[in-house]
Amino acid sequence: MTASTHGRHPRVLGPDSPLARVLAFFEADGHRDPSAAWHAFTSTWNWAAPLTTAVPRPDGPAPVARPVPGGFAVSGQWRLPSHEGTGTWLALPLADAADGGPDLFVVSSKVLPCAVRGLPGDGDGPGPGLRLEDAHVPVGLVTRAAGEPLRAGDAAFLWTAVTALALGAARRVTDVLADPSPGRGPREPAASAELAAVLHDERTSLAAALHGAPSARQGLAPSVEERLAGRVEQAGHAVRYVVTTAYEWLLASDRYAGGHPLVRVVEASSPILQQVRFARELLPCDDRTSCGEGEKR
Repeated sequence: MTASTHGRHPRVLGPDSPLARVLAFFEADGHRDPSAAWHAFTSTWNWAAPLTTAVPRPDGPAPVARPVPGGFAVSGQWRLPSHEGTGTWLALPLADAADGGPDLFVVSSKVLPCAVRGLPGDGDGPGPGLRLEDAHVPVGLVTRAAGEPLRAGDAAFLWTAVTALALGAARRVTDVLADPSPGRGPREPAASAELAAVLHDERTSLAAALHGAPSARQGLAPSVEERLAGRVEQAGHAVRYVVTTAYEWLLASDRYAGGHPLVRVVEASSPILQQVRFARELLPCDDRTSCGEGEKR
């Protein structure tokens, strides 16, 4: 299937592509420009498609999403599905997103007990009503309904792509930490090299886990899927360690300023870093793969 990135190079890459290619491409994409890479990914792939999706109430005010630091404040009324349960995550669409912006917001079902109300007309629809007022949705849990919908069976593609984007973004952080360009202060080659080595080890381990693996839609052997799930979780921990350590170094130095290039790179990477924390839960492992503690099938 055809997709494209923020650059000028159209590509054929997706759930039908070998996972080793997915890793290589998205790692480089995240390293080149984290913010643009994430925008391209969410414009191309609707990763929230397999999740339970509510429907905006036609008789209520149109749902709105107001940009706030780190994400969006989402307000509106929706009708929940009539079937029992919503799973761990719930997708809340806007009624209209004519500007081409994000229009699908994913929240944890944990918000539902305090959000569900006895809305007028609840007995007229297939499921209970849901009302949210300025619920915070991190930017990494936002996508676009117009993107190519992923399937539940495409989990390995999402895991690999998001983890690769995170590894690339973190590698960009270590580059900035080592960059001696004018105005960036003395470089930190030792700190950068140490953190870059952590990322290199994780990329190597993930590549080894994917060596010879087919595409997500061809299906992975249970042992390969199990190994991939473990590597994805470990890589996510490593990425957060690298970014946090680099940022803490900046805060402790006498060169901290809101305009420092490292701050801008971390801010640009934040959607990817948010997403990588939850990728395995958003499209969870199937019955063949053991879930980590706290995850649900």
